[in-house]
Amino acid sequence: MGKPYAKELFGLSDTYAWALATPIEPLVAAVSASSPLPLLAVGSGGSFSAAHLACSLHQYHTGMVSKAVTPLELVLSPICLRSLSTMVLSAGGSNPDIVSALENIISREPRRCTVLCFRKGSAVSRLAKSHRFVEIPEFQPPSVKDGFLATNALLAFAVLLVRAYGQAFCSSESLPRDFDTLLGNGQADHDYLEDLLAQYDSLGDRETLLVLYGPSVASAAFDLESKFSEAALGNVQLADFRNFAHGRHNWLAKRGSRTGVLAICAKDERDLCDKTLRLIPQTIPVTKICVSRVGPTASVAALIPVLHLVGAAGRRLGIDPGKPGVPTFGRRIYNLRALRRLTKPASREHIAIARKLGCDVQELQDRQDLAFWQGAYHQFVDRLVKAAFGAVLLDYDGTVCDDQDRFSGPCEDVGQELTRLLQKGIALGVATGRGDSARADLRKVLPKQFWGNVLVGYYNGSDIGLLSDDFHPISSGSPCDLLKSIADALATHPIVSRLAQCKVGQNQISVRPSLSGGELVWRLVQQMAHVHGLAVVRSSHSIDVLRPGLSKRSLSNHIRSLLHEGSEVLSIGDRGQWPGNDFDLLNTPYSLSVDDVSADPETCWNIAPAGCRGVQALLEYLRCLQLREKGFQLTLPVASRLP
Repeated sequence: MGKPYAKELFGLSDTYAWALATPIEPLVAAVSASSPLPLLAVGSGGSFSAAHLACSLHQYHTGMVSKAVTPLELVLSPICLRSLSTMVLSAGGSNPDIVSALENIISREPRRCTVLCFRKGSAVSRLAKSHRFVEIPEFQPPSVKDGFLATNALLAFAVLLVRAYGQAFCSSESLPRDFDTLLGNGQADHDYLEDLLAQYDSLGDRETLLVLYGPSVASAAFDLESKFSEAALGNVQLADFRNFAHGRHNWLAKRGSRTGVLAICAKDERDLCDKTLRLIPQTIPVTKICVSRVGPTASVAALIPVLHLVGAAGRRLGIDPGKPGVPTFGRRIYNLRALRRLTKPASREHIAIARKLGCDVQELQDRQDLAFWQGAYHQFVDRLVKAAFGAVLLDYDGTVCDDQDRFSGPCEDVGQELTRLLQKGIALGVATGRGDSARADLRKVLPKQFWGNVLVGYYNGSDIGLLSDDFHPISSGSPCDLLKSIADALATHPIVSRLAQCKVGQNQISVRPSLSGGELVWRLVQQMAHVHGLAVVRSSHSIDVLRPGLSKRSLSNHIRSLLHEGSEVLSIGDRGQWPGNDFDLLNTPYSLSVDDVSADPETCWNIAPAGCRGVQALLEYLRCLQLREKGFQLTLPVASRLP
């Protein structure tokens, strides 16, 4: 198993050049969208080092708490993922633990999920692509598969992540174009590495290596420990410079004759490093890696000498780190399908209740009010399956059309299901914050003969017309008197005007923030709307300031007036919790969400299978609509009628 480690080291320059040049726009979008959230990054082996780096970058650029975990830690963690961003890193995408970890993440429905994998068609890639809310930027490095230890894949992860976070947050720092100057020490890197390896030889045959490091290069230190352990190169103890001061120095006092010290630091950590090393007894050999870089660039630069030290340690011991040999028992342990057995699949009832309560399913058993929510769930489902419906009213963005389809329109599957309803005479309404772009996209997927049976509420219900009507929506760039003052304030605001685009209509103003400025713009617009006495709602991609009294509920009232007595309207949207723009739409007894739900036990439940969100959840619902002679009923697999 594996390939010569020296060959992998030789390929680092090509990997660096590729990772520096390859387009990364999807990854930039993913990390930008995750910026308001804490991050949980998952990896094993060499990818665990990359997970540490991802968390370091996330904290550095966003200030949000981040944590790197192994697949086992993730599966057994009580952390609720619903308000977090997650990232799964795996070079090959086939090891059983990382596949189980992604399955677990999907079932727990984090707010964002990104998968970084370098092998198309792997188990992880296929699983990620089967769930539309999972983002999987695809890359194909020149060295697709490392040997026993992650080398080129780790460097590729590091460069791509540093570039993506740098672009997302307009960082002035940048990685050098020339791989041979990455360390920034004023000499060619190969000369520096030769000197470093000569210093390392002074450690002799010390059985323990005490590795001291600064925060900027922590991921490189973690990776050194990982590789020394995995390739059986020696014992490694890790401590940052100041944690070492709190007792760990006693190891040198008691076992100094069998221990060497390796210090790793960035340029701005050098002073602390030097002061610490000067106080270590001279009888203990010391080697220092100091890269003349700071911040994220230092984290990439420090990986290079670490990878070369691993090679030097292998040569000294006669072990090739790229193919050290794998014992039979090790293969058996690796291939254990253990993680899936640690968690039991949750029932749809528990999944739906967990969504209502904003918690993970495993937390439900400890809740004193679980019986109440079980009763509320069954009452809601029972009411749904007993009702006779004559119309379906859908939100557009986030429901009919996912984020990735925002500029191309609804997918073919949605068009087919909606056409099935229209063919049987079911009334269809679509409520959207958009204008004529929604009309054009709906016309692409619905047959022309049915356009006259589709009622569209443009601009959050302020302009209602048939899909066949070319005169709706009515475009107007002049805001009504109630909106004019805030339109002027938004246009001249020093932050909003820089971080967002504003589209002014007669009855609403749509504010579309940049990916990295969403939360700040939202707080500002919310405050400004309150001062001006106006309503403000939020969708998956925009913030809408509305004239008083405007709501998507107006479309619901309009379509209800067209139905015969006894028929109900089934409303489906994605932002059911206030200030979501579907709150009014879904604040009815017959309402389903494909994403966020309200806290109301009587309305707005999400009863889709675990891991289904957006269009996937909508399709689950639509396929449960059983057409009758007049209208339709729901035949839900979750239905459990009360006695």
